Amino acid sequence: MRMSPVKQVLLHVFVVLFMLLLAFPMAFLLFNSFKTEQGIIASPMGVPREVTFVNYQEIFTESTFITNFKNSSLVALATVLLSIIVSTPAGYALSRFRFRGRTMFSMWLLATQSFPGIIMVLGLFTVLKTYHLLNTIPGLVIMYTSFSMPFSIWLLKGYFDKIPVALEEAARIDGCGRVRSLVKIVLPLSVPGLLAVGTFSLLLSWNEFFFALVIMRDNAHYTLPVFLARFMGSGGVVRWGPLSAAALLACIPVLILFMLGQKYLVSGLTGGAIK
Repeated sequence: MRMSPVKQVLLHVFVVLFMLLLAFPMAFLLFNSFKTEQGIIASPMGVPREVTFVNYQEIFTESTFITNFKNSSLVALATVLLSIIVSTPAGYALSRFRFRGRTMFSMWLLATQSFPGIIMVLGLFTVLKTYHLLNTIPGLVIMYTSFSMPFSIWLLKGYFDKIPVALEEAARIDGCGRVRSLVKIVLPLSVPGLLAVGTFSLLLSWNEFFFALVIMRDNAHYTLPVFLARFMGSGGVVRWGPLSAAALLACIPVLILFMLGQKYLVSGLTGGAIK
C-alpha cells in the first residue's frame, strides 16, 4: 500500500526532526569543546565565534583523561571477549541439549532482565570485597560480564536454533566431533549473533556509571563515565569547555564502532528473536 504524497512529506519531516533531536547533544558538545569559558557562558547553544583548542590541550596535559580512557578500553575489550567466550557454549547447550530444568533456566535468564541493577549493589560489593577485587579492573570486568551474560545467552540460543542440526550431524558422520563442529560450522554461521553480543557488551561496559563509581576508589582506576562525573577545575568549579571536549572524545570510539556494527547488531537481534 503506497502512502499519499502528503503522508510521505510528513513522514520525512518527522524523520528529519527526530534525527536533529538525536544529533543535538553531539553538536552541543562539539561546539562547546571549541569555545572558551566566556564563549560558553555568553552563548551555550551557539556556534563558536572563535575556535580554540585549549580545552583539548587541558584534558590531555592537566587531567587523567588518557589513563581513564585506557581503563574504559581495557574493561570494554575484556568484557566483550569474556561475554562471547562464556555465552557461546552456554547458548549452544541450551539450543542443542535437552536436560531437566532447561525451560526454567531459559525463563530465569529473561526474568533477571526485569530487576533493577541497583538492588544487587550490596551483594556484589560484598562478593568483590571477599575476593579482594574492589578497586580493580578484573573485578569490574567480572561484574559487567555477569550483567551481559543472561541477555547474551538468550540471544545466542535463539540464533543457534535457526542453524539446522542436520549440518552438524553430517559433519559428525564425516568424523567431526561436537566441539569441532561447533567451531568449524556453527560459529561461522553465527557471526551476526556473536557481533550482536559483542556490541551489546561493549555498550554496557563503556557507558555504565553507577557500579563503576561504587567499585572503584581512586582516580587512577576510574573509567570514563566516572571521570566525567568527577571532572572539576580548580576550586571544584565545573570547567564546561574541557568537560565538553572530554565527553565528546568519550563518545566518538563507541559511536564509530556502533555505526560499523549496526548492520550485524540488527540482524543478530532479529535472527536470535525469530525461530
